[in-house]
Amino acid sequence: MSRITKVEITTFTLPCPNFARDYNYPISGSLVYQPDVVTDRKGLLVQVHTEDGLTGEYVDFTMAGAPEQAVEAARSAIGHQWHERELIFRKARRAARPAHNYGLSFLDTALWDLAGKAYGVPLYQMLGGFRKNIPAYFSCHNGDRLGNLSSKEAVADFARSVLDLGFGGFKMHSWHEGNKREEAENVHNLRKVLGDKVELMLDPACVFDSLSDAIYVGKACEDAGFKWYEDPLRPLGIGIHAHKQLREALNIPILQTEHVPGPEAKADFLLNGGTDLLRVDVRYDLGVTGCLKTIRFAESIGVNVEPHGPSPVHRHLIAAMQNTSWYEVANVSPAMEDPSPLVYTCGYNDNYHSIAKDGTLPVPQLPGVGVEYDHALIASRKLATVVVE
Repeated sequence: MSRITKVEITTFTLPCPNFARDYNYPISGSLVYQPDVVTDRKGLLVQVHTEDGLTGEYVDFTMAGAPEQAVEAARSAIGHQWHERELIFRKARRAARPAHNYGLSFLDTALWDLAGKAYGVPLYQMLGGFRKNIPAYFSCHNGDRLGNLSSKEAVADFARSVLDLGFGGFKMHSWHEGNKREEAENVHNLRKVLGDKVELMLDPACVFDSLSDAIYVGKACEDAGFKWYEDPLRPLGIGIHAHKQLREALNIPILQTEHVPGPEAKADFLLNGGTDLLRVDVRYDLGVTGCLKTIRFAESIGVNVEPHGPSPVHRHLIAAMQNTSWYEVANVSPAMEDPSPLVYTCGYNDNYHSIAKDGTLPVPQLPGVGVEYDHALIASRKLATVVVE
């Protein structure tokens, strides 16, 4: 093993056509369909270098504060051997308190990428995985009023066209207004149009101010035989008490903890009755190491963990998981075919047209995270690079 000598943290932007953050919507800050508008979305590249020339790296869209937190996490990594992920994980978390260290998510995943490259195997094999292809469902953008999933009929038509490609299920993200009657009508219409053999889910994305409205729509999901009901309550889906009341009022699995970051908080949420199923996200939940802690905990008590959104890392995790359903190709619509950052030169993508007829997507087979990044594109869109050594 060799020591970590340098970590580079690069921020960059990628253009996102026809979407913008519209702060006039009831859910301010959401990406909303805006024809002919181009929004710059911020990405983050973390590269870990060792004294014997190894490099591990990870790229994804990022959130506020993560680049600065990644710099702090990198300071906890310098001088350690690259396999000491658990020690680095502990040090960086303590150094970041009381904040949750989203930047550590990127550093930790880059360390796992480095390990895979050192051993010459893809991540899922290091985790004991055996699946080379994994089942997938897709979920759409929040509906809007500008012609992109603007009515229940448009949602059902789009869902049917994508399901015909091979996907095994569909999840609707609600409209922004939180109209309980419109939401319930949409639920019943989806089941009517798409039939009984399709797995359906609803994620209102935190649009309901009142528990009673969330229960009203949850009852519709229950009546329509939906697979799960996810994140209906404002503002962030983080309160155990309210979600326990929601669970007790409904006979449908509740999926929470997308916005409850870290393994300890997720375990508390579940054990105190706030959810039936758990979410993990490699960007939010302290990288591969943090996700694995939640996954192992849940497996030991027979609870499913559903990775949130698309990522090559999530494909690896699912390939090695016991208690999970499938992979989410999230936030697609007639106006957006591929929700992932388009920074790959190896052919990796999450374009919904890439689904196989049997409803599966391939797990990347290159060493580490299994993808190759377009460094020329990232350099051309670079905002800044911080070097920690």
